[in-house]
Amino acid sequence: MADELKNDLYPKSYGSWAGRPAGTRPDFSRCCAEVTDTSTGWTHFHQCSRKRGHGPDGAYCKTHDPAAVKAKRDEAQRKYDEKWAKERLKSWGPTFYEALKQIADGHNDARQLAKDTLEKFESKKVWG
Repeated sequence: MADELKNDLYPKSYGSWAGRPAGTRPDFSRCCAEVTDTSTGWTHFHQCSRKRGHGPDGAYCKTHDPAAVKAKRDEAQRKYDEKWAKERLKSWGPTFYEALKQIADGHNDARQLAKDTLEKFESKKVWG
């Protein structure tokens, strides 16, 4: 019965390679995600061994549910962006210090100096 289930989320086979071109037929009672195993020193692809029941058509396990994967990826990206924003600000410290020093020393147009410094900082963004 489960083998008769037709679902576009399952590939025709899992883990096909030159030594085994047909790969392994999908088990429709399990998650449709293809995962890797590197425990042998080689990279082998196979079907996830967890039970399905999440995501589109209930074809994914809780871990590989596309919404969960996207949420995890988005959180990792947010942390990465936050970390690099701090690093970027730290690396610009001397530039900001120099601008403040010029203002303290009586720069003729402190507002314009601050604006120019901030424009340079904003134009050097590394991320979106």
